[in-house]
Amino acid sequence: MKRILFILSIVFTSMTAIAQGVNFQELTLEQAIAKAKAENKLVFIDSYTDWCGPCKMMAKDIFPMKEMGDYFNPKYISISSNAEKGEDGPLVRAKFGIKAYPTFVILDGDGNMIHMFAGGVLSLAFIDKVEESFNPDMAFGNLQKRYNSGERDKKLVANYIKALMGTYTTDVTKMIDDFANSLSEKDLICDECLFIFDDLARLDSPRGKFLIENIEKFRKEVGREKIDNVVKKKFAAYYSNVLGKQRAVNAVEIEQINKQVAALNLKNSDILPLFQSAMSSLLNKQGGDELLKLIKSTAPKVERTERILFLYYTIPAISEIWSKEQIDELLAMIDDNNTRNLIVKALDRQKK
Repeated sequence: MKRILFILSIVFTSMTAIAQGVNFQELTLEQAIAKAKAENKLVFIDSYTDWCGPCKMMAKDIFPMKEMGDYFNPKYISISSNAEKGEDGPLVRAKFGIKAYPTFVILDGDGNMIHMFAGGVLSLAFIDKVEESFNPDMAFGNLQKRYNSGERDKKLVANYIKALMGTYTTDVTKMIDDFANSLSEKDLICDECLFIFDDLARLDSPRGKFLIENIEKFRKEVGREKIDNVVKKKFAAYYSNVLGKQRAVNAVEIEQINKQVAALNLKNSDILPLFQSAMSSLLNKQGGDELLKLIKSTAPKVERTERILFLYYTIPAISEIWSKEQIDELLAMIDDNNTRNLIVKALDRQKK
């Protein structure tokens, strides 16, 4: 009797595990589309490779979540497609022009693309990305169809470029340049055009300078918090490049940048004084104790990603001013194993 109960327990446990996550079915793309049409569902495709780290993260940590199963299984016929193996995987890759992994594609029951995007997404935020399929201003398939039909209003073109960027299927540099050059300076200062000045423009680039020079106009048009966050990232990127030796250390230039930060009076920018203190320690080769105290008092106030980025560049750059115990204390503030391991390897290389 115990043996039977044990077997039944295994069966029910397995059934529960299946029900909790995304139910990926062993179907070809053609079969998945036919089944979706018959069941009045959509098709969800996970295109992955064996060597892709984010693909493994999605398979191990995200897709098995109960919330994922609750969302996907009633609405989608889901298939997982190895882009480099078998017959169907490479066909899926070629059909949708997939070049980055993981890439996710959502189709309707007739096989028409609704949405497509690339890159792993942590936790329940993945559902939000998939839900873009139902937003006409974000769904790649809808935007591509409208763009290809000849629509060229500012909002449509901006949204299409952003969605196309998210697929990682093509170089959009020329499209962005053509779009930006087609607009007047006044027309460039808008919410839909902000992506041109965000991650795509370095602080010292013409567009980066345009953003800084017109920050009050951007604040008025788009909102102070949103603009200040974009600008904050630009200064953080500048300091990171100096610490990471991707930009030469120039004391005069750093002082000018620091003054510029102070003049802009950016909101929610606690991370920038940390970078500035790190710059001072880098230039003077001292101040480790004071910097450590500042980090410990400020770290809880900044976003996790900002804290990790700061420590990733700062610890190796000025490790000589800290003791081993102080470095261990800083490493303990990083709750991302991969980042912490990369820092440890960088420190080991410095010793050799």
